[in-house]
Amino acid sequence: MAEEDRQLVIKCRDRQEQAYHELMRRYEGYIYHLCRSMTGNREDALDLTQETFIRVFQGLDSYQLNRPFRPWLRQIAINTCVNFLQRHSSAPLFLDQPLGDGKLTLADTVASPEDPAREIEWREAGRFLQEALNRLPQAYRLLIVLRHQEGMSYREIAEQTGVPLGTVKTHLFRARAALRKEFSTYYAWE
Repeated sequence: MAEEDRQLVIKCRDRQEQAYHELMRRYEGYIYHLCRSMTGNREDALDLTQETFIRVFQGLDSYQLNRPFRPWLRQIAINTCVNFLQRHSSAPLFLDQPLGDGKLTLADTVASPEDPAREIEWREAGRFLQEALNRLPQAYRLLIVLRHQEGMSYREIAEQTGVPLGTVKTHLFRARAALRKEFSTYYAWE
């Protein structure tokens, strides 16, 4: 894949339109889901996906061919989303985003319809979790998405966001503590 990406970038630099289309086709779903996770809004995610690819194509000359393409692309998408979130009010985070490796969503993990009471309980818990995530500060929400949806390490998050490693760890700890506190009141945990 890396060599194919490299060849596509070279062709894009030569202004070959088909290469642009192929590069977009290959990564637009990934970028859309990342943007949707960070903004929580379909329309904003579509706009940010488009804006990301505009920035990618404008910046292809600065891309280093000896480096992996996907992390470079992801960084542009993250920066685009962070800039957007800084300009706009707090946007909700939706739970129909992929979990872990992107093959399942939270909706895929709910109980089967054969157990309606459990299904209702899962839906209610999912709704509550979504509301709790939406109450987190944007910086915390961004780190939660990068860590738990993208599966990035603390060091990768620090590199991608420009936030010091210690701050990443602290903010993730605080974000999880805030979510834990929300759930403790919801479920009456001690």
